[in-house]
Amino acid sequence: MPQNKWNKRYLELARFVSSWSKDPRKKVGAVVTLDRQIKGLGYNGFPRGVADTKARLADPKIKQQLVVHAEVNALAAAQGQGDCIYVWPCLPCTQCLGLIIQHQVKQVVTLKSSLTRKTKWNPDLVLSLAKEAGVRVVFI
Repeated sequence: MPQNKWNKRYLELARFVSSWSKDPRKKVGAVVTLDRQIKGLGYNGFPRGVADTKARLADPKIKQQLVVHAEVNALAAAQGQGDCIYVWPCLPCTQCLGLIIQHQVKQVVTLKSSLTRKTKWNPDLVLSLAKEAGVRVVFI
């Protein structure tokens, strides 16, 4: 099977995992694989043991301080094993990309539409850092 078919499958799984997030505004999912084997799944949410109350989720300042990004959760679940990360529906932020690089993940797969999504970070900076670090970014 062509790699493109696998990319679509794992990105669809990341979309499904994103639905587990309790964040009312933004649901993000991530899947880490190694040689096409799933090593970790993650979605954006509060750390284990921290109550994700409606009040905390509704307050953008508190939520921003508490939320752990999907990519971080997936990398933690993968325990350092991974060569590709699939992120739905957006390009990783610079902080997450830094962790992706540190975990020696060599490919990020995400939606092409993530380039036109309004975000708090600069997609051009994310892409240039990925290129500099030898991380391939694939858009579907």
